[in-house]
Amino acid sequence: MIRIGIIGTENSHAIAFSKIINLSLSGAGERLYKDLKVVGVYGPDQASAKEVAKICGAEFIADSPEDFFGRVDAMMITSRKGSVHTGYALPFIERGIPLFIDKPITSDPEETRDLLERAEALHVKVLGGSGCKMIDDIKAVSAAAEASIKANTFFAAVMSYSADLDSVYDGFYFYASHLVEMALCVFGYEVRCVRAVKNGSNVTALLRYDGYDITLLFAAEFNTPCCLLSTKEGYHYQLIDLSRLYEREVEWFAEMLRTGKMPFTYEQLAKPISVIDAIIKSLHTDAEINVCSKKGEDRDVYMENLD
Repeated sequence: MIRIGIIGTENSHAIAFSKIINLSLSGAGERLYKDLKVVGVYGPDQASAKEVAKICGAEFIADSPEDFFGRVDAMMITSRKGSVHTGYALPFIERGIPLFIDKPITSDPEETRDLLERAEALHVKVLGGSGCKMIDDIKAVSAAAEASIKANTFFAAVMSYSADLDSVYDGFYFYASHLVEMALCVFGYEVRCVRAVKNGSNVTALLRYDGYDITLLFAAEFNTPCCLLSTKEGYHYQLIDLSRLYEREVEWFAEMLRTGKMPFTYEQLAKPISVIDAIIKSLHTDAEINVCSKKGEDRDVYMENLD
């Protein structure tokens, strides 16, 4: 039995994940994940921790993250603010415990790279970020885009989803992860630079690759993600169905725990945070911002654009 702990019960994701793992999806019959169990939860809000524990049948409610040490084999960090994720995740990484870290991995690109470089150095398996990139429809869009790019028939694409520049959960980082991660999964992680503009509460970002550009539309009230590919053969339009989002995230996490194989590399998990950071800096400077990949580049490039 793989024993799992969850930190961040104030997030509805904690309830969703723990129910999928611990309970029958139909409310009757055998559990889908007989080899996994959420055994403990931590708030820090005690009321939400008690609610999640009651719903999923967790064995204990932790008084602190340290209470999980020696009692779990894997952790899920579901706190809404990416700015608290490193503080929660790093002690488990240091103990070799595999992790699911909800989106965003963190709310700072250098912090994200530091965290994931430490995990890689210790051979600790990590999955996380937005679960939207794990949806079946993304595979379909990705296959169509890849075929067109390889055939040299690809022109450009537009992807849309909601985001909130002023979210109380670390602003743009909280929800922009969904659209950015879907785009990188479909079109590749080799984004050179970003140019972004704001119109009211909406943000448009141009992701520049070698040979093509991708436009991302972040609209506050746009609740169904979609993608439009423009190619020499015509158009490919895909609505992205998120109805089984939580099930897919648990499915991929369970597979990683069972096999020890990460579905995304450490660099692929880190890159979206650098892209989001570049979008924010472009909005502040009205300039095209390089997407940084190495530690220390973020501030240097930002200061160059300010000059």
